[in-house]
Amino acid sequence: MKLSEKILYYRKKAGLSQEELAGRVGVSRQAVSKWELGDAAPEVDKLRALAREFGITVDELLSEEAPREPEQAPPPRHSPTAGWLGRMVGRWGWLAGVYIALSGLGVALVGGLARFAFSRMFRMVSAGWGAMDPFGSGGWELVLPDGTVTSGGMSGISSMGQAFVTIATVILAVGLAITLAGAVLAVVLYRKGRKNR
Repeated sequence: MKLSEKILYYRKKAGLSQEELAGRVGVSRQAVSKWELGDAAPEVDKLRALAREFGITVDELLSEEAPREPEQAPPPRHSPTAGWLGRMVGRWGWLAGVYIALSGLGVALVGGLARFAFSRMFRMVSAGWGAMDPFGSGGWELVLPDGTVTSGGMSGISSMGQAFVTIATVILAVGLAITLAGAVLAVVLYRKGRKNR
């Protein structure tokens, strides 16, 4: 490749007009035009300025070899399995949200049943004054599965009963949160899948 062709090639590759290149190198536009037509050759100091502007060496500019194009990386190969899996997730991924919502519903159900059962097992009874006991002197009674009732004071059974009810309430709340998150995920993935079809 001739010097004139290289100057033209690198100028266009850099996206410069003849005027812009001339201004950067310190010559007139006509000088650049003559270089590209092969009517004149740049002086040594102008060769250095051209090479600097093009981001190459003077040797590369003067060599007769064609400019080397940067090697492009081959496009990534997608395996058939990845494409198939991606399509399946896009189309049926919302079912994962449904599964999460149903799992959360199961956890909430267990928490709700445990809360109900524990609050029934450890119910407060008041001693003497009925439900209107102003001093809170009542105790707790434990209803066993065979129907027998065991009474106790405020210490021991009351704190144990309250702990069980609190744990069951936390399980219920976590289950409801999982259900809500799964439902939102299912709706979002379903809409996204329909949009991509």
